[in-house]
Amino acid sequence: MLHLSVSTVFFAEQHITHVWWQRIRPRLTILYLAVALILLLISGAGHLRLFNEIGKVFGGFTWTIDAESPDKPIVIITTPEQLPPFAIPNGSLTSNTHISAVNHMPGMTGIQRAYQQARPQEIITYTARGDQTPSQTITRPAYLFTWNLWWQTFGLTFLAGLSWLIVGIVLLATASEWTGAVEGLTLLPPAILLLLYSHWGNIQTATPPDFVVQMVWIPSFALLGAAFIHLSLTYRPIAMINGRNPGWLVDGLPYAPLLLLIAYNWISFLSRGYVPIRTNIELSLGYAVFGGVVSLGIGITSIFQMLGIWPQHKKTSDGSRLPAIPPRIRHHLGDLLTLWIGGIGLGFCFGVLPILLTGQTLLPLSMFYILAAVYPLILLYAIRSLRLIARLHVTLDQREVALQKQQKTAHELRKTNEELEQATRLLLHADAHLRSLLSQRIHDQPKQQALRIRSLLGYWQHKLRLEMERSVDGKVAASPVIEALSKVRKISEELERDLRGLQLLVEDAYQRRSLGLKLHLEKLIREDLPVLHTESLLEIRHDLWALDALNPDLEQSEEGEKIAEAISYTVTQALLNIYNHAGASYATVRTACRDNVLNIEISDDGHGFDVQSIPPEKTSLFKADLKVRAAHGTLRIDSKPRPDPQHGTTVRLEIPLLPEARMDAQSQVQPA
Repeated sequence: MLHLSVSTVFFAEQHITHVWWQRIRPRLTILYLAVALILLLISGAGHLRLFNEIGKVFGGFTWTIDAESPDKPIVIITTPEQLPPFAIPNGSLTSNTHISAVNHMPGMTGIQRAYQQARPQEIITYTARGDQTPSQTITRPAYLFTWNLWWQTFGLTFLAGLSWLIVGIVLLATASEWTGAVEGLTLLPPAILLLLYSHWGNIQTATPPDFVVQMVWIPSFALLGAAFIHLSLTYRPIAMINGRNPGWLVDGLPYAPLLLLIAYNWISFLSRGYVPIRTNIELSLGYAVFGGVVSLGIGITSIFQMLGIWPQHKKTSDGSRLPAIPPRIRHHLGDLLTLWIGGIGLGFCFGVLPILLTGQTLLPLSMFYILAAVYPLILLYAIRSLRLIARLHVTLDQREVALQKQQKTAHELRKTNEELEQATRLLLHADAHLRSLLSQRIHDQPKQQALRIRSLLGYWQHKLRLEMERSVDGKVAASPVIEALSKVRKISEELERDLRGLQLLVEDAYQRRSLGLKLHLEKLIREDLPVLHTESLLEIRHDLWALDALNPDLEQSEEGEKIAEAISYTVTQALLNIYNHAGASYATVRTACRDNVLNIEISDDGHGFDVQSIPPEKTSLFKADLKVRAAHGTLRIDSKPRPDPQHGTTVRLEIPLLPEARMDAQSQVQPA
């Protein structure tokens, strides 16, 4: 009962959350689409800048200007894998090597002139220096920036970012609760990093990192760390069990440090005209690493709680302990943590982090971008499958609760039915008892009085007749008195007959117990009913041999009394219906006893009726059916109305005989 109450409250809360989410989801989806459109426009602007560089000569690597240094040296971003590696390492957090001169001219001016004047495979001289390394001179041939190089370096990143963006929209638009919305929203930071990579690095034109890189692309690393924390808090077992609405602690606090980072970026940009790249990356990446560590800790704690290693001792606000984690939540969370921590975490650690730390990836960039584009599709398929499985589990839980309610209702109905059957048995028993008393009183009082009146009236009638004959003068006026007495006697006879009919209507239990069931029915068929219906020409043929199988002491037990009551009442009411309504010329009453089942059939050749058109409670055999059921028997009525050749009505009664109701086995054999 407690589980049923908790489940009912849980599903009610789910319904309220669902209604709230149905109102907010379209607005949030539209906002997400607006952000996605803005990102695509910004990314498209960066790619248009790159398209203008296609067909131009460049040094075989993408680069940018370090605006923090006074002479604005060149920092290498990446080298396409189709081209030979460059001896100068890419810029990273651990490598601070710059190109100070190109063809012996200062970095920014020299690289532009060298590329504008060079031809493919022409040797270009680069002078590089580091913070703790001496200057060195490296030569490298020039190359053409082609569509293939654009596709391998920037096109695949756009495809991967678009994949993350589309999957996020689909997850958000199809989410059935706030948890699903979080899954879609947390795909936005990787999409930003991949889509806006088109603004990072130059081919030939010397431009420092633009506003998009400084204010959006680099802070997206910190946004990714906040998304890690947000997602891990959402995937806690207690949050998955109860479901939740947006809240400040879970949905707002992980993103609060971003406000400080944004404030620092704007202050630097307004005061200096640029944001220090290294400091910006260190702060953003530091919070990303912090978010990853916190997310990993929360995820491990959640796994321990699901495994039972870390028990939940915390209590709710009302003092009750937290509910146990259902198996479906354990499986669901295990799959989700594997998807997110295993996929995004490993991708960040083995892909993005090595680039930022060493300037190189553990996998080729093209392979990394292809995996980054395919992974969201796998993620979409997995999350959609998990959502369907979770919805199926919820449906099963709801059906289980409904089944429990049905079982409870069925139990109550069975209990009510048992009470009704008990009340019916008591009612039938009281009815039989009252009719027995009524029959006895009719026999002992009004009937006997009517007999006495008739005897006295006959005596005085005879006496007055004698007095009149003895009178000498013959003037004794006895004729009127005799006539009156004759009328009174006739009325008395009618009263006796009416009382007898009344006694039959209530089933003469007193006579049945006095004579026995078989003799009572024989007397009923041969004497009582013909006397009651003297004008009727109905002929009743009866065969009551099977009643000899009944124990003479049948009515000494409760079950035997029910059997006798059902047989006697059904036969009496059926024959009364034939006399009063059937218009039959003959009727038969047959009995048989086979396999400890007593069969009684009452049939007639009357005009019949449509059984289906008459409600059972409208027939006089309705109470007979109750009595038969109380005796564990069955009563069936078949009737064919005229002009059917087989017109007439047949009442069939079957009652199983208990051992105490049978006399012996030999009496059940039908005589030849």
